[in-house]
Order: sequence, then structure tokens, then C-alpha cells
Amino acid sequence: MHHSPTDADQVRLDCQEFAVDKTASHHQLRIHRGDDPAPESSINASTNSQRFWQAFSAATGWRVDSSHPTSPQPNPADPEKRQPLKVLPAVAMDVMADHPLDAMPPVEKASAAELAEIAHDMAGEIETLQSHVRKRELELAAMAVAPYSTSDVDETCQSIEDTLRDATLALRFDAAAIYVLDDDTQFLNTRVVFGLPDDRLTAEPRPLRGSRGDLEAMVQEVVLIEDLHNDSGATWCAPEQAGSAICAAIYKGDLPIGTLWLYSNSRRPLDRSHAAIARMAAKQVALNLTAAVQSRAQLSSKQATEAVADIAAWQYSSLPANNDVADGWYVDAMIESPDRWSTGWHAWDVLPDGTVMVAIAEAVDTHANGAMAAATARAALTAHSGYRHSPRQMLQRISDTLWQSNTADQLVSLMYIRLDPESGEGEVAVSGQIEGMIAGSYGYRPLVASGCRPLASAIDIDCFESTFKLSVGEKLLAYTAGLRQDGIGQDLVGCCLRHSDGDAKDPLAMLRREIADFPVRNERGVLLLARRS
Repeated sequence: MHHSPTDADQVRLDCQEFAVDKTASHHQLRIHRGDDPAPESSINASTNSQRFWQAFSAATGWRVDSSHPTSPQPNPADPEKRQPLKVLPAVAMDVMADHPLDAMPPVEKASAAELAEIAHDMAGEIETLQSHVRKRELELAAMAVAPYSTSDVDETCQSIEDTLRDATLALRFDAAAIYVLDDDTQFLNTRVVFGLPDDRLTAEPRPLRGSRGDLEAMVQEVVLIEDLHNDSGATWCAPEQAGSAICAAIYKGDLPIGTLWLYSNSRRPLDRSHAAIARMAAKQVALNLTAAVQSRAQLSSKQATEAVADIAAWQYSSLPANNDVADGWYVDAMIESPDRWSTGWHAWDVLPDGTVMVAIAEAVDTHANGAMAAATARAALTAHSGYRHSPRQMLQRISDTLWQSNTADQLVSLMYIRLDPESGEGEVAVSGQIEGMIAGSYGYRPLVASGCRPLASAIDIDCFESTFKLSVGEKLLAYTAGLRQDGIGQDLVGCCLRHSDGDAKDPLAMLRREIADFPVRNERGVLLLARRS
């Protein structure tokens, strides 16, 4: 009996395999679709992924719609926005089933869809983990060049993978891998692979001892192995099964840090052109790693510079501005530093009892540690100025704070002045290398003697104490050791103050102009207190 092709016949023509199930009571003819290619999973359609989806179809009777993207969806944090997987029967029909239910897959569609969703999510997690592994391996490879990690791991990883791909295509090979020596130069760790399963990155390190291919490459730069299947093939200790291979050494300067292996599935003759391509690929890999390290170093330098700028801005903004601290009393100060930060500060305030307080300080350490020690001393001054004290007691309390807050040396020179704005009488105490003078129209006189040990040198402070009286028109000037170290003597400072009456609004203006010609090699701190009426 002849008939035209039907839909069932068309399905039969599209099928790639037949299954005939025989039982004692009847025969069933099941027509299956051919095994569709496993949907591209989130592991880049690896062999394990294909095997899983084939096993999924065989066990459940359902398959994932090949038109659905099974790679990880955007917005993974919002599962509601992700398009659900669509499952279709893997068994197209059963034309001789005794019961309609016999023609259906053995697993319900809802259960199969749920299982597919779980598998899809797990595939996404695996891809994320493998991405982290690849990045970490690149970081470790970069550390073989210098003790820094890469600044942009994704970009570096892609660049090195592109190098391996280009070298593999140029040689007409099938796969490539990079192996980096550990710190003890005893083992080779797999860092980057191309054309090989990603699980190679988690494999155990290979011992360098006995690895003939790697050892000869580190001596000869490049080793060509035309046949890995002959009697001597096993002696090369190739990391992967292949027909032919090339091993090139990766150098940091003159020292080998690892090897680049390129694999061909088939045996093939190799010549100097193949060696040149492998050598160039190994050098390009070394350049990529070095560029990543330099980028990281530049980023670290930029971050350090920005941090220093933030510290300097904070120090500048926290210093008080020149003003009339009390009726008839004017106070001003300046700091000039050869660095972007300063290790000194100045402060003034009106205390609760109505007396005026002024202070100037400078850390002995001229580096960043000194800036932090100076900040600690300033915080201690603020904390202890709210209750009754004498200048010596204030220095002792600040010294105790510096002594107890750190095991390292936090040595600070400090001058503390307290005076009555009505009478002009005051007290002063100083520790360390800070000098002072009182100047008027008739000359100048020293305020205190210098040469005491700085604060926190010992449990008990070593300070010089004195009393003074500031008359109308006189100025009190305190300054750190930087002026003297830069060649600015006491006579120059005193003369500037004597003739600064014309600049009464800003007595430091003349001093600034006079010392402008002296190069700033040391930090200069100056504090001026003037009585106008």
C-alpha cells in the first residue's frame, strides 16, 4: 500500500536513532529525536557540561530548548527578572504505546524544569568560581615577576589568553598552557590554559625535578618535541597527552620563572619557525605580566600620593586662622615644610578662667610617623586644657599621653604659654628645641632657654619654666629649630620684629619677606603674639 509522506514519516526522517523495546506480551516501537547538542552551559560548553545535559535528557525524557540562552543571565541578583528555562520532550512520540501515558517522558515536566533550573544555577556558580580561579592564577603568575598583584586582572588575563590563542593558531596547534615556578623553584604550578579543561588550574603542582622538557627549555630557551608517542616520548614528561609539543621558557630578566607549553594532537615535524613563534609568545607573556606589575605599582604610588594629600589638607584645615584672640591681643602663625605634610602645629584659645593660651609644637621625627605623633600631642592638649593647670602640668600631661599611647618613640618639642590679657603677665614652659623672644621698638630679649629634652623622652619631663610680661606694642615670637637649621639667626628675626611696626596688621609679613631667600630645607614653624593696646 502506497501513501504520501505524513507528519509521522517526516519525524522519522529527522530522527538519528531508533529504539525497539521488546516485552513478552507486545512490541513497542519508540521513535526518538537524535541527541541534540547539549545546550551551551555557563562553563563554555565544556565536555562535562555536554555530558551532563545528555544524561539529563536520557534520565528525564526532557531537554532544554536550544533557543534558550543557558549562560548566566544578567541581573543574577534579581531572579524574578530572569527568563525561566523552557523544557521540551526529548522523546518525540511513541506510535505503538498501549496507553497515552506511555508515550510521555518518565519524569513530570515540572520536576524536569525545576531540575534544569537548579543545574543552570549550579553551572553559573561553577563558571564564577572558575573565573575567580583564573584571576587568582594570573595574580600568582604576576607575583613571580614582582611582589605585587595585578591592578586589572581581567585585562591581564584576557591579554595572556589572547597571546596563547594567537600562538596556537599560528603554529596550527590545539592547546597551550603556562606553568610558573613556586618560590622554592621546586614545583611548577598551572596558571593559564587555552584549549584545555579549566580543571587543569586546580591540578596538583608538577615537580621540576625530572621534568626533562621544562629543564631543557630553561637552558636552551625552546625545546621542540616532534613525537611524544615514540619510545623516548615519555622521557620529556609532557604535562598533557599530545602528539607533538613545544616548550619555551618564560624569563624575568635572565632568570626563568616558568614555561610555556604548546600542544598538537597529531605528530608533526617542527622547525626553527615553530621555535621562533613559541619564543615570541613566551616573551609576550613575560611582558604582559611585567606591565601588570608596573600598573599595580603606579596605582599604589597614586594612592599613596592621594593619601598624603589628604593628610596635608587635614593638617592645613585644622590650623587656626590669625585673629584677635582677646581685646588688644593679636595672634598669627605659619608653617613652611619641604614635604607635603608637616610635623608641627600651633594652637591658641581662651581658657575657661579667661586667660589666653598659645602653643607651638613640632615632632622630632621628620617623617610621616612624626606627623602622627604631633597629632597625638595636639589631641592631648585639647583634652587637658578644659580644667585648671599650670604650663608645666600641661606639658607633663601631654608627655604622659605620648608615653602611654605607643611603645615607639613619640618625641615632641612643645612650648606652652599662658597669660592674663588684662595685665600682660604670663607663664611659659618649653621642652625640646623651640626658642622664643620678646621684641619691641627698643630691641629684643630672649624668652626662654633651649636645650631641654623633648616630651616623652622619659616619664618625668625635662622643661624650662619662666614668667614674663608683655607690654603694649611688644611682640612675643616662638619658633622651631628649622629656622636656625636653615641659616636664619636670632639677630635677623629680632631685627624684623623691631621694624615691623608699619606692618602692625600682619607682623609676620616682614619676616616672611626677609627669610624668603633662604631655601626651605627644614620645616619652619613660627608663632607670634602681639599686644596692640
